[in-house]
Amino acid sequence: MSRRAGPGSTAKDGRAATAGRGATATSSNAARTGSPTRSGTASRNSNPTRSGNATTATKASTDRAAREQEQPASPATIAAEVAAAVLAVPGVTRLTPGAGVEVATQFPGGKVTGIRLGDPVEVHVEVDPVPIAPVAEQIRNAVREVLGRFGRGSSVEVVVEDIDLPVPATATAGS
Repeated sequence: MSRRAGPGSTAKDGRAATAGRGATATSSNAARTGSPTRSGTASRNSNPTRSGNATTATKASTDRAAREQEQPASPATIAAEVAAAVLAVPGVTRLTPGAGVEVATQFPGGKVTGIRLGDPVEVHVEVDPVPIAPVAEQIRNAVREVLGRFGRGSSVEVVVEDIDLPVPATATAGS
């Protein structure tokens, strides 16, 4: 015979009880014989065909693939793709390290100069003699696109460090 035991209650008259919320008290005979009780001591999935090894193996490989996709990309990968996208913008001549403290994304084995991943993402560039505002907006859009692919929604700050002016021919000729 089974009865519900409330929190902190104990059973009397030879009945075993488990204290705690939602616990079930069982008679001592049921506990000795191993017959199922309301607490579900008998396994519901004891049928080997229901939880077959093939299903378990497939689920395990699916779970592993999902975990691999959920792992965030390394800063090296993100910074390299941001740098490639920035250099592909017409009018950008190069990424620059910035004035004073170097702007870079560092990682084991190297760094990407001119890109600092954070919030905001900083991009330091040198541009051709073109209108700066449209080039800066194109850079911002290219960086946002790359960050979006990696599930990052940081704001983007573009710093034009220098303008690459052509050297006049007379400046190079000696007198």
